[in-house]
Amino acid sequence: MKTNRMKKAFMSVARGDILLKLGVDKLFPYILYVFFLAVLSIWLSYKAEITMQRVEKNKATIENLKIDNVNKTCEIISLTRISTVESMLEAAGSKVKAPQKPAYIIK
Repeated sequence: MKTNRMKKAFMSVARGDILLKLGVDKLFPYILYVFFLAVLSIWLSYKAEITMQRVEKNKATIENLKIDNVNKTCEIISLTRISTVESMLEAAGSKVKAPQKPAYIIK
């Protein structure tokens, strides 16, 4: 007798009859809405995680680019010195020299 009741209870759960006995069919739209909200929440947190990973990757790239920028700026500044320009001109065999007197003011 007990096994027959257990079998009926198991079959009721397996077929979903227990849900109808509990009146869950009236709450189905709400259950579906909650399920949709849960899926939406999971999806949005997944997208936020991907975005955060991309932001961290971009921060590392920006740091590397800042270092490159500083190095190139220092290199350009060193190339604009008069002594550097003169040594480069001498190395190239140019006859151009620095002016002996300052330039005139043209009005």
